Amino acid sequence: INAEYGDPPPAIHNTRSDALVGGKKKNIDMYQAMQGTGGNTKNSKKEDPLKILDPSSKKLVTVESQRIMAVLDDSITKIRLVTLLPTITPHLDRYAHILTADMMSILKEHYELELLFSKVFRLQEEEESQAHTSSAKRGGLDGEPEKMSYESLCQYRSQLQQQIRHSTRSIVRLFSRNHSMLDAVLKQVNERPPAASSLISTMNNLRGIVMERLLTTREEEEERGNYIHQIIQREAKAAIEVKKLDGLLQEASDDRDAELNKKNTEIKKLKSDLAQLQRTSNEVNKRIKSDSHKQEATDVKTSDGKCDRLKQSIAQLRQQLAQAVSEHRQSEQGLRSRKIKTESALETWIAKYDTDMGERQDEYEQIEAVYKIEKQQLEDLEERFAVLEEEYNKIMEERRIAAERKAEEERRMRLLTKAAVVIQAHWRSFATRKKLKSKKKGKKGKKGKSKRK
Repeated sequence: INAEYGDPPPAIHNTRSDALVGGKKKNIDMYQAMQGTGGNTKNSKKEDPLKILDPSSKKLVTVESQRIMAVLDDSITKIRLVTLLPTITPHLDRYAHILTADMMSILKEHYELELLFSKVFRLQEEEESQAHTSSAKRGGLDGEPEKMSYESLCQYRSQLQQQIRHSTRSIVRLFSRNHSMLDAVLKQVNERPPAASSLISTMNNLRGIVMERLLTTREEEEERGNYIHQIIQREAKAAIEVKKLDGLLQEASDDRDAELNKKNTEIKKLKSDLAQLQRTSNEVNKRIKSDSHKQEATDVKTSDGKCDRLKQSIAQLRQQLAQAVSEHRQSEQGLRSRKIKTESALETWIAKYDTDMGERQDEYEQIEAVYKIEKQQLEDLEERFAVLEEEYNKIMEERRIAAERKAEEERRMRLLTKAAVVIQAHWRSFATRKKLKSKKKGKKGKKGKSKRK
């Protein structure tokens, strides 16, 4: 049937497990970790915990199940075909090379019925918007739709619906008789409304669910139910642990709130101390200002006396300056003659400097040419080093990411190991208590028998 009608059925055997398990995947991972780290080490190969949810049989055996799937596949094919009609009928010339003449004529009639139905539907909505006022339209069903009354439009609409149903059935029958034309249409035409695509997707999902239900036996269903029940029990235990942790978190939050209240009290106390300190500092500033004014008056008196003494010293210094000027003029003449001799010697040294610098300038230009060559070589080497450095940084970043990932995996493995050890310890203690209880019961029974004897 799938080869006859086009697309193959979707693969559902490996995707139904997630839908059946739902939100229990976390508990399945916990169960897998417990089985991998427990005391039973006979099975060395790790089995997939979700494998139990897949049916053992991959093919339909009974005739009834095959008939059910055939009917469902035929319905999906018809839905795919019918949802393509709104795309095919307005553009029949485009698909004339894959459609027969009978099919073209039926599709044209179907398209005309759809247009007429849309027109009648629009007129009916206009009549409803006018509160069913049909005084200007009194025609019957034989006239044009524009001249019909509201009741006539309703009857005519129902007739058009029946005609469209019969036309659609005829189109589906013709396509079912010509499988090559059906395959060509389904392959070449893919434009559908979003609602039609959603319907087809839902039908394909329904097909997968029905297929899995037909492949699953009663024993597999019971085994699956027991497995899911175990998972739910583990989830309930995990919920209890979460509740305990929530209680610890609430206690920690209460402690934190108490500490915050204590700190707020300390802050209020510090603020009051700060206000008191500010008032004290204002009083101290006032006393300092009054003392500074008094000190300023005393300093003014002292400075006036110093100014008088400085004026007297200035007059004495001016007399000393006049004597020093006369003495310095005589020494200036000796220094000028010495300056002339120094300038002549300086010109000699400048000329010698110019000759030396000319030679050194030539040497500098030679060195600069060599420097430019070496600088160009250095830039080339730096470019190569930049490429190597970028590659080195990438390698180091990859190593860092790998190290972080490895550390995270080791941390997760330590957590899983610790959890398994705790679970095993609880189980051993439970088994030990159970054995001790059974021994106590056995001893009591023996004592009773001896008393009876």
